[in-house]
Amino acid sequence: MIIKKIFVATILPLLLSSCAIISQSPASHSVDELAHNEDVYEIIAHLYRWHLDEIDIQKAIISKDKRIWIRDITPDLDPGDNSRFAEIILPNVGVKVTLKKSDYTIEKAGLKVSSNNYKITRVNRIDTPKHLIRDYVAFSLDRDQLREYLFTKRGTVKYPEGEMMDGLRAAVRNQIKVHLKNKSMKDTAKDQAVHFAPLSPVANELWAFWEGGRMLVHFSSDIDIHNPYVWENDVLSAVIYDIDEQVVVSLQEVPGSNAYMTRDQVGRALYNCVVLGKRVMFEPKK
Repeated sequence: MIIKKIFVATILPLLLSSCAIISQSPASHSVDELAHNEDVYEIIAHLYRWHLDEIDIQKAIISKDKRIWIRDITPDLDPGDNSRFAEIILPNVGVKVTLKKSDYTIEKAGLKVSSNNYKITRVNRIDTPKHLIRDYVAFSLDRDQLREYLFTKRGTVKYPEGEMMDGLRAAVRNQIKVHLKNKSMKDTAKDQAVHFAPLSPVANELWAFWEGGRMLVHFSSDIDIHNPYVWENDVLSAVIYDIDEQVVVSLQEVPGSNAYMTRDQVGRALYNCVVLGKRVMFEPKK
């Protein structure tokens, strides 16, 4: 771990200094902030772990385009809501990332919701653009240094602890109870193993795999998941995926439905939960 910290401390400034504006378009606050701090590299590292595959890496290696494109997409918001929204495109692999940096107050709870950095809200596959799209600003990256950064970060993990883990236990148990209402399961009184994927510094989401029920649970929140309010007030959004019934080769098989995952998506989720994740035993609740 010490070696990894030394590497990040020494190479990251080089990475940031290698990110240069090569477009004449004026950079917005969102664009400037994303392009000149660690966030953009953490975002790409998140994609590397959760979305990119071997074909994408080959495209990136072959492509002569070393740029990423960033633009601000902040809409008109309610008074007092100072949240910022942005998009990043990786043109050499055809991926678009939507991001949000929250900054608003929940009046009824008297809670200030403020993110320290931009968090991923959506990742989409797009047709590879041939030219810089209007309103985006292009930044050039040092490909070799970025590749080494991603390679070094590929096994770095951080797991939920303390109040977050307690809240996750309760949330997963509730989802298991919901699932069992609609599906007959044997030996439900026995201990159950749940695998939690590592936390991401750029996404307010958590994945868990319930081993006994062969079920993936995706938790997400607009509020920082490290905020105790999330776990005290049940504001997490949860989606259950039964890997025996809700897996397809392509989402084109189920157009218009968001109740399915592709085989590739399930494979990545299981890799992060089982291989890189933390296994926790749930004792049966009396």
